[in-house]
Amino acid sequence: MTTTTRTPARPVVGLLFALAGLLGGLSLLSVLLNFTLGGVWIGVIVDAALTLGFLFLFFGKGPGMLSRLFFIIAAVGWAILTLSGAGLALGIVYTIGIVLALVGSLISGILAFGGKIFSRGANIFFLLATIFMAVVLLNLLVSFLAGTIAIIVVALYAILLLVAGILITARR
Repeated sequence: MTTTTRTPARPVVGLLFALAGLLGGLSLLSVLLNFTLGGVWIGVIVDAALTLGFLFLFFGKGPGMLSRLFFIIAAVGWAILTLSGAGLALGIVYTIGIVLALVGSLISGILAFGGKIFSRGANIFFLLATIFMAVVLLNLLVSFLAGTIAIIVVALYAILLLVAGILITARR
């Protein structure tokens, strides 16, 4: 029998991550099919949902201090990206936000998987989503993905985040 840490905000966290995955996928689809779907505001909503999701994980009961530290690091990074997406010119702070979101999200996924914060399936999909999330964020810093590979990575990130959110929300 596996033990999972149950946070009171687990359904909210799952819904926020699922919303981010769904809107991220719709945003990618709108770019591929060449129609507008809210412009930059979808990206702002995705970043805000990730900010709130990591913030709720930080304030939830159960995970150790190390997990909570990286949840808040991810939340701060995603908050900076949200502000930047909303039109604030942040300069170097934007780059710092990318690094904070990248490191905080990736290590949060690793610690969630190791610490069994969610159910087994949710932990696996959350870890995979944070890995692809880190690749997408790293691509913002050092452009190494292009064309079809970039589209596939972003699509996988959105799908994995959507599935992770659904599994986090689902009861065992």
